[in-house]
Amino acid sequence: MLPFIGQKFGATSFQVSILFTLMPAIVIVMAPVWGRLSDRYGRKPVFMGALGASALTFVAFGMADTLQEMFYARALQGVTGGSVAIAFAMVADSTTHDNRAKYLGYVSAAMAMAFFVGPMLGGFLMGSDLESFSHARPAYVAAGLCIVATVIGLALLKETRSGAGRRMAAIARQTGPHQTPDTDEDEDDAPPVSVVLGRVGLAALIAQFFIGGYVSGQDQFVFAFWAQGLHGWGPDDVSFGMAAMGLGYMVATGGLVGPLTKRLGDLGAYLFGAVLDAAGLCLLLLSDNVWLGAAGLWLAVIGIGVWNTVLSSVMSKVSPPDQVGYMLGLSNGFSMAGRVAGPLIAGSFFIDISPEVPFMVSLGLVAIVIANAVRLTAAQARARSARSG
Repeated sequence: MLPFIGQKFGATSFQVSILFTLMPAIVIVMAPVWGRLSDRYGRKPVFMGALGASALTFVAFGMADTLQEMFYARALQGVTGGSVAIAFAMVADSTTHDNRAKYLGYVSAAMAMAFFVGPMLGGFLMGSDLESFSHARPAYVAAGLCIVATVIGLALLKETRSGAGRRMAAIARQTGPHQTPDTDEDEDDAPPVSVVLGRVGLAALIAQFFIGGYVSGQDQFVFAFWAQGLHGWGPDDVSFGMAAMGLGYMVATGGLVGPLTKRLGDLGAYLFGAVLDAAGLCLLLLSDNVWLGAAGLWLAVIGIGVWNTVLSSVMSKVSPPDQVGYMLGLSNGFSMAGRVAGPLIAGSFFIDISPEVPFMVSLGLVAIVIANAVRLTAAQARARSARSG
């Protein structure tokens, strides 16, 4: 709801884009830091500390009553927001290579559930009147939920990276390949993944995280302008639309990633998600009906949920065992960099032309992802053929 909050305080479209992207901009720096701290001191204490601090940042946001104070609060939220990578690292610590994508999908689905419930609850608490709605009520509710989550985590969450585990990982890195040995790993899948990534390079893999963040951030940011400018939706209507997008992401990560990776492999699921993403964007751009266009965006969200989650699985598999938290934090930082660039560019150049232009840009970037997925899938097939021959 930040576009409406910015409008209430008289912000320009560019200022709204800055407000929207300030938090992920800070996350770019902080995500690798949180990951490195969890590699060194353990996942649980660092994660719980960051989660508890998040409650304070939501209180600060709720108390903000000027645009400048909003910027300060969003910056503080960025400092604690980088801790999300620790949750992915905890899953990587606790899973094998062949089921990692599925369980990372469950974590992403839990996060998507927040994007599903949050906008609906936020829209209800804020109201539909642009002049009188309050951003404080949903902020305080979010702070309370952070406190509850911290208490539950302290009581029930188990440490997945003890001091002994860190020492074992360091030894494994020095004496063996940069993969955790798994006796039940799918032998037909893991070696080709290593071969493919060796060809395209780590930089190319991280670039995909940037594209995913760019497309997600831009589409999420532009949706409010698209729905309001072209179809007359208000804050409550947009909040329900955002909730539908969160539901789509939850369906993708919690319900589709596991079956797709089991049937198609990591790269096959990656390609499937990218194609679905592009198809949804085409439907949105070609439709004059608001509901059909929104359905297209919903399909695009499902697609990006699939291929983004699979990328996290691949990254965890090729990272050195004692740096999984750092590498996932680094990839999360590049994803946040994309989330910063997308709304900034859209707010600076594209929205003033037409709310549809940013979606055209997203489609072009997803086309690059599809081309890369096709190339990687072909390289994987060649590697398997050479190994079997």
